[in-house]
Amino acid sequence: MNKKGRTAESGRLICLWIGTFICTMVTGVYVYIFYTSYKEQIPEWNALAKETFVEALNLEVQKRGDIVVPFVAVDYPEVKTLETPFKSPVTLASKYGTHSYEIPRVKFDNSLIKDTEKRMLLSYILEKHPLDADGLNLFWDSLLVEKSVAANTGIRLSTTDLLKKTSTVYSSDSIKVLQGDSLLSRYIGFRCEVGVTGFVSYDWWRVLKVWPPITTLLLLWFCFFLLLLYYKQVSSFLRQRLVKKEIVVCIQEKKIIVERKMHLEEEAGQTGLYELADGTILDSEKGILTNGEKTRQLRPQVIVLLKLFLRTENYRLTAEEIDKELWQGKGKPNQLYGVIHHLRESLKGISSLVVEYRDEHYCLKMPHSIEKNTEKG
Repeated sequence: MNKKGRTAESGRLICLWIGTFICTMVTGVYVYIFYTSYKEQIPEWNALAKETFVEALNLEVQKRGDIVVPFVAVDYPEVKTLETPFKSPVTLASKYGTHSYEIPRVKFDNSLIKDTEKRMLLSYILEKHPLDADGLNLFWDSLLVEKSVAANTGIRLSTTDLLKKTSTVYSSDSIKVLQGDSLLSRYIGFRCEVGVTGFVSYDWWRVLKVWPPITTLLLLWFCFFLLLLYYKQVSSFLRQRLVKKEIVVCIQEKKIIVERKMHLEEEAGQTGLYELADGTILDSEKGILTNGEKTRQLRPQVIVLLKLFLRTENYRLTAEEIDKELWQGKGKPNQLYGVIHHLRESLKGISSLVVEYRDEHYCLKMPHSIEKNTEKG
């Protein structure tokens, strides 16, 4: 590789590292911003979700407010206070007989309504008109949407009957949501027998409200990888546009090579020896390339290709000509690239000739003569 080639390769590597560094730094900044936004947003949304959950449950209970309930008051004086005292156990007489029921303190503290009489009324109403998990979940979700909270919600209803058997109902399409921790629970009824638990989860892409910056980041990485994939094609295009004199000099150079070739063609048919423009000798019968004390064994296809170059006018061959000579026109592109690569490797270090691709032709030439002619021009 000459000095110009090494400089160009170093420049490409520097650009590659700079591009990678810039993209990585921008990505790191964006990830930090996204993470901070996520950590700040979730607590705010949880607070709103709890508030709307209780609101939705209260509204569902209020829908049953006009239901008539037979109620008999006691005929002896009763002392009441503003704060309803916690009482457990409680005794109820029903068709199943008289039973005593324990009320956990945590359920009483999280009762939707603590007033004793209203809790008794709700026990009767919800037995006749139970809550619907799907309806309550949809109502809760609609309230969250009104407050711009993007969440996945789920409801679990647990009811303990007078025989102390508990049945559980879940809202539909809530399996993923219910796998997480519950947001909060509220209990309804005299025995706190109806437990309503709300579950909530968030999709991270719905939490982040910065899609324009994300789009910019993706476009930045896309452009970087696109440039990385096609930088060779771009470099080749620029060389063809900027280095115009090289093509003209290449033709002049090949005329000189052809003169030497024609001078030696008379003996080549008998001895199998070919002399290249820089004095390198090809022994086509032994498959050896010799230049002074340097020798190199060549592959059979490389020998055929090199002889084909030497026998062709202006040392120029098209891909079709090579394919026809080596594979009878049935070769594949990777075979062509392979044999050209092997020829280049065989010439390297023993001959100054190189094989380059110009104007849809493969050219066998001496690169140093081009540099001299370019400087003169």
